[in-house]
Amino acid sequence: MNKKDAKKFEKLLEAERDRLSSGLRRIEEEHLYDASPEQAGDLTSYAEVGTEHFERETMLNIASSESQRLREINEALRRIEQGSYGICEGCNKEIPRKRLEVFPSARHCVECQSKLEREGVL
Repeated sequence: MNKKDAKKFEKLLEAERDRLSSGLRRIEEEHLYDASPEQAGDLTSYAEVGTEHFERETMLNIASSESQRLREINEALRRIEQGSYGICEGCNKEIPRKRLEVFPSARHCVECQSKLEREGVL
């Protein structure tokens, strides 16, 4: 991969990193640190508390997925710095540009990724 392409993917990954970081901050502010008191009383208040717990759990799942995606992006940026970006970690062949355009943090070519998903090992 030439330097121009690496720079293009670096900017793409940085933009995605910034978007995910902003989304995670918003989730934290809106859902994780919401200290709304749990009310006791009628069934309506119990339903509302249950809904709040469900929403909080859903946001935690989303935050977990986005945190994983953020780690993958940071790892891809590290590979760009080291000069190993775009090289499959399974077979050491170049990952096709089209795959990187769709999934810029890809660590494996399609063949190795398929094998990894199918068999669990490369």
